[in-house]
Amino acid sequence: MLRTCSFVLLALVLLGWPVFGQPQEKPARLDHLLEEARLANPHLKAARAGWEASTKRPSQEGTLPDPRISVRNFGVGRPFSALNVSNFAFVSLGVSQEIPFPGKLRLRENAALEEARAEEQRYRQLELEVFSQLKLHYYDYYYAAKALDTVAKDRDLLERFVKIAEARYAVGRGIQQDVLRSQLELTLLRDREEGFLQQRESAVAAINTLLDRSPDEPLGSPEEVEPAPFPTEVTELYRNAQQHSPALRAQEHEVSRQAVALNLSRKEYRPDFAVNFEWQRTGSMHPDYYMAAFEAKIPLYFWRKQRVGVEEAASKLVEARHAYQAKTRDLLFEIKDHYLMARAADRLVSLYKSAIIPQATLALESAISSYEVGSTDFLTLISTATLLLDYELEYYKQLATYQQALARMEPVVGRQLIP
Repeated sequence: MLRTCSFVLLALVLLGWPVFGQPQEKPARLDHLLEEARLANPHLKAARAGWEASTKRPSQEGTLPDPRISVRNFGVGRPFSALNVSNFAFVSLGVSQEIPFPGKLRLRENAALEEARAEEQRYRQLELEVFSQLKLHYYDYYYAAKALDTVAKDRDLLERFVKIAEARYAVGRGIQQDVLRSQLELTLLRDREEGFLQQRESAVAAINTLLDRSPDEPLGSPEEVEPAPFPTEVTELYRNAQQHSPALRAQEHEVSRQAVALNLSRKEYRPDFAVNFEWQRTGSMHPDYYMAAFEAKIPLYFWRKQRVGVEEAASKLVEARHAYQAKTRDLLFEIKDHYLMARAADRLVSLYKSAIIPQATLALESAISSYEVGSTDFLTLISTATLLLDYELEYYKQLATYQQALARMEPVVGRQLIP
């Protein structure tokens, strides 16, 4: 009987059979969640609306000011008095148009265009950051779900160990200490299970929040995760960031916008113009009058206004250039940091999968066989089973850590690293 139970236990450990009678949930596919986040995330929708609004600005900035139309009535004695009452009475209709100095409208339009391009890149950056956050929470969810599956399998194994210990103790072939130790390990396992349940529910709530769902909406089981290809060279990631990072592209457009703003501030030394045309009608005894006027706005106080405006724009351009340089250095550091984390986790995933877990499984098999013939005590058997559980949990943890390190790099390098 004991030998039969041992073989059943070993099969459960080695093959990882699921618990019978539980319905299979529809998996929560990461690609579907990412697409839903693209369409539903409120932060992305707000950023998309802001970007679209910024694209409407260049044409406004590059268009002449609206013309003005004036209507005047000059009477004597009372408003709207007849024209022939006095030689001074008249009515007039006029139109005027402001004309900025040549080149100013083009520069204003270019500045607004650079701002719109920067807004587009900020939207792209936010999209990558939302996707990254979703992946981080998804792999937390994956780890918690796999941990719960592993704990459930190990709990089933320990429950059978408890029954074996109780049966051996009942017939005088075991000791009470074995029974108590197996019950203690089972209680500790249930304590760990509660922690994983909390972690899983927190991850589900975080994912639902990114999808603009209720935090309590069920998610479904995560799909199986295969490690993404590891980037072979960190220098390749550096190049990707410098060429494709939306954060850097946005900063580049900000530098261009400030350069245009500096040229525009220099143009402010030039006068703006206005043209006016007015038609006047007096009494029947006098002919109609026509008047045309040309005006120029002279920057008379340039030493207090235009000059300091140029200095302000020059300082902002220097600020934008230094901000671009600082952003570049920060991104390269982030890439290096996440790269090292991913490399360490990738090596541990391979180590646990190819060596540690198979060796721990063989050790448990040997402990079960030795326990059957009485050459190993129950404490060794329990310790070996617990070690295998710890190694399996650590494998899934390192797998999640590896995927998360790649996910953190995606907003930095500006491209997807996880297919």
